[in-house]
Amino acid sequence: MAFIRKFDIAKLRGLVGQDAEIYTRLKADVFEGLVFPAVRAGRIDFYHRGGCLYSFREKSFERNDNYNKPEYAEGTTGLDFYSKAKKQNENKFRGANGLDTERMLLDRLNNHTFGIARKTKVVMLDIEVRLNGEVYGRGKCDMVLLNTATQELMFVEGKVFSDNRVNTLASSMPKVIEQINNYTTAITEQKAKIVEQYAEHIKIVNALFGRYEENTIYNPHITLIPSCKLLVMETPPNLTNNNQASIDKITIGLKKNNVVFCNAGIELTIDEIWEALCE
Repeated sequence: MAFIRKFDIAKLRGLVGQDAEIYTRLKADVFEGLVFPAVRAGRIDFYHRGGCLYSFREKSFERNDNYNKPEYAEGTTGLDFYSKAKKQNENKFRGANGLDTERMLLDRLNNHTFGIARKTKVVMLDIEVRLNGEVYGRGKCDMVLLNTATQELMFVEGKVFSDNRVNTLASSMPKVIEQINNYTTAITEQKAKIVEQYAEHIKIVNALFGRYEENTIYNPHITLIPSCKLLVMETPPNLTNNNQASIDKITIGLKKNNVVFCNAGIELTIDEIWEALCE
């Protein structure tokens, strides 16, 4: 399957009933930085707190029934259907002991795109990106950043340090190195197609969610940084020998400027992430 970003925006005109209400509320949450719209091949997925809240393909909004499981029902009593859906998403992706998961940590960067309060030069253009390449077609990269000053795109995979693909025994090779290098191969393989399709993506989100007075209209004339980058969050300040060995191997395996480690309790801004990966 080719890398495609295409959607007929006319399908979102003239909605009625619950579909019209969902779209109105989704759009309001997009502008508040609470929901992130991701263009796909013939559909738009709307993400909230780490997972897909609603999808729109042909005539109506759809929601994955997996979110209706009893284990995600905490705090949903008395909520209307839309607020309940959002709460189910939050419950599904809450980590152990209430700690944020990798997805929730990354979700905090989404408000730097369409939100009224955005003051960054870098924005989140896409998330949960299936690369669809011939070499590594199953790969799904966490995010694509757009630098609105340089008009460059950057693919970034996010991990928490405790992930066993990152932190491993000193005698082992972290699996994340192969993952990131495979992503880079898939991105390089279809570089021209990705640039072409993200230009279309930008035109679609401009038409649906851009507001000139809020500086959310983006330039579709873009270039692509071909190497995938790695952002490692929640790195412990006190490193064991295994921790340090993992860091050293990843840094050497991915090479300088392709990985940044962020200490636990510290969250880099989206501009700082870009700068750290482009020094």
